[in-house]
Amino acid sequence: MHDQASILRQMASEREVAMPRNMRVIAVSSGKGGVGKTSFVVNLALALTEYNYRVIILDGDLGLANVDVAFGITPKYNIKHLLTGEKRIEDILYPIGKGIKVLPGASGMVELANLDRGQLKNVLVNLGRLEKMADILLIDTGAGLGHTVLNFISAADDVILVLTPEPPSMTDAYGLIKSIKSPTGKVNLNIVVNRVKSEAEAKQAYERLEHAVTKFLGMPISLLGWVYDDPSVGRSVMEQKPVGLSDPESYAYRCVQWIAGNVAGVYMQPPTQSSGIRGFISSLLKLK
Repeated sequence: MHDQASILRQMASEREVAMPRNMRVIAVSSGKGGVGKTSFVVNLALALTEYNYRVIILDGDLGLANVDVAFGITPKYNIKHLLTGEKRIEDILYPIGKGIKVLPGASGMVELANLDRGQLKNVLVNLGRLEKMADILLIDTGAGLGHTVLNFISAADDVILVLTPEPPSMTDAYGLIKSIKSPTGKVNLNIVVNRVKSEAEAKQAYERLEHAVTKFLGMPISLLGWVYDDPSVGRSVMEQKPVGLSDPESYAYRCVQWIAGNVAGVYMQPPTQSSGIRGFISSLLKLK
């Protein structure tokens, strides 16, 4: 594993010609809380940087600043300061290092629907500058079927739905998928099964969900990967340090690295064509 980083960089350089020009917006959500979504997001960001991606994480959970807690940081500003015109986008981005920055969301995201023309222009100009700052915007949405969560999902280029094999999580994931509506009529929906004991358990959980979604909703979904149940993840949460930093050789993080490879198109199909941050904001506003 000593040469893993160099191998990943080589893979990344070989596929740079296929990298999307626009920033790719990926919403990560779950049907219920407590499935390890935020932990997955921060570790996915770390793994994506190994493929030479620059990543910005938007903490889209309006009730809890989970991304801040996961990294053990306390940002001074959030997107609300951008909406009021007090700060520029550069002022509120919090650098984590390794090519990752956090865009604290807070309650300001709800107010996006109520901006006047002048405020909206200012926000779009600021958010438009993200295009040059990163390759991927990862949105850690809130859990459940909230209005803002569904809008983030519907406006994103790609959606990753995190669930566990337990029946309540499976039921809630199905409920979330059933509630998704997209202005384009198409959602690129990918499944990650978290906290599994084996590959067989992960595939069995996915197949049950896929059967129900295909039969009753007629929507295509894809298995992006799974993450093994690993005590190192629990320790990392307590330490407020992602497992990708505290124990990068752990089984859980190796799973996330594989999933990052799928996101990058190294192991699976090439990345979807993205509409960029402006396309995302435009779609988001149409849904309000």
